[in-house]
Amino acid sequence: MARLARTAALTLLAALAGLSAGAPARADLSDDAARVARMWSLSGARVARLPPLFIEHGRTRLVAITPPPAGTSGAAGIPGVAGIPGAAGAKADECLTAAFIAPRIVEFTLETSPLAGDVSALEGLVQRLRGRDPDEERRVHSVGGAAVITRCGPAREELGRVAVEVLSPRGAFDVVVASSSAPPERIEAILPERAFGPEAPRGDPGRPAEPGPLDARVARAARRARAEGALRVVPTEMSSSVVGTGQFSVKLAEGCHRIDLMAEVPSATVRRATDLDAEAREAGTGRQLDRDRSDAPDGRLDFCLGEPGVVEVPFLGAAGPVKVVLSDAHWPLPPFVPGHFGARARGNLAAALHRRHAPAPRAQPIAEAVGAQGDTLVPVQVEPGRCYFAAAGLVRGELRALRLSVELGDHAGRDDAGDGGEGAGVAFCSDLEESAALRVGARGNSAVWVLAVWPMD
Repeated sequence: MARLARTAALTLLAALAGLSAGAPARADLSDDAARVARMWSLSGARVARLPPLFIEHGRTRLVAITPPPAGTSGAAGIPGVAGIPGAAGAKADECLTAAFIAPRIVEFTLETSPLAGDVSALEGLVQRLRGRDPDEERRVHSVGGAAVITRCGPAREELGRVAVEVLSPRGAFDVVVASSSAPPERIEAILPERAFGPEAPRGDPGRPAEPGPLDARVARAARRARAEGALRVVPTEMSSSVVGTGQFSVKLAEGCHRIDLMAEVPSATVRRATDLDAEAREAGTGRQLDRDRSDAPDGRLDFCLGEPGVVEVPFLGAAGPVKVVLSDAHWPLPPFVPGHFGARARGNLAAALHRRHAPAPRAQPIAEAVGAQGDTLVPVQVEPGRCYFAAAGLVRGELRALRLSVELGDHAGRDDAGDGGEGAGVAFCSDLEESAALRVGARGNSAVWVLAVWPMD
């Protein structure tokens, strides 16, 4: 009987092994990390896996990297990796490697801190003047959702803390750390499905396009603004510095403004390209109203003010000491924009209407609400067969993101304030519905917002 039982058990184990061998291989994030750890361990490295990470876009995470303890080169919990006796201690020329593995669609960067005294402030300035950025040279970009940093000898101290910045909306990470006598096998050889083919060299786009005569550009900007309904267009002139920088300080009326910054192009054959970058700030508070970092020769800033005030407009990018013109196009504030929440909220609500090219409201809001950071649901009663416009604007605090969305029956819409924006707006119409669900999502520091809903003819 014992022999029969043993024979049956062996038959069952063989059948299970056959089923396991015939099962399709399932490759996920943990499997990829285990494969990297296994291959590095088999080459004699001491390997450890850190706890998984989950990082949102815009939030840099500092990860502490420590060498795996001496004694074993196989990491606990890695299937199929036997413990290999490790060295009694770390050698002076030993290499430390950290591999960050995420899903293939995730893009991220790794950055290490330099050694003490490695790059002085003066050396960093000289490198930047030569077109090199020492910070960018320390930054490692992911390829196929994976990035590896190796430092040997005294440079291992750079891996004490690694900054991970996610360029995608979010990402989950497995981290594998290895100590070895030489740099371990490249991760592209272990995970060939993550490797990309050769990249074509970047082409030369040539010199930037010439913007043309300054007077013609100023006249063209004024005609464009008046065609869009601007009440008036007022130009202001100044001369930029020898390095192409300067700052306007202009007193503006309440309402919505479009500021076009245009610089004269020198007649000399050899000259710097004209590419004005600028920002608008409230004088006194320093609050940023808008900024332009585009590659266009002229700069453009759009914002709305809930009350008259002085606005500072610093700029750079002119081709030396040339004439620079600030052209201010002004639209009056739409009627029935509530002012009892303060001038900042009034300007942000008007900015949402202006940015969406919504018609000016002809009646008071049918609903108003005030909320704080987070996600807030605001139900609003509506009339069937009528259209509405909803706007959310910041009252105080600082914003990283502001989103306004509406759900009405089978229809939905949303609007994001954008980078640096403080107002969002959506238009919607009711067919048979008698209520709409508005959602305001605010992320920031002590952010307080106001919501207003107007009926539209």
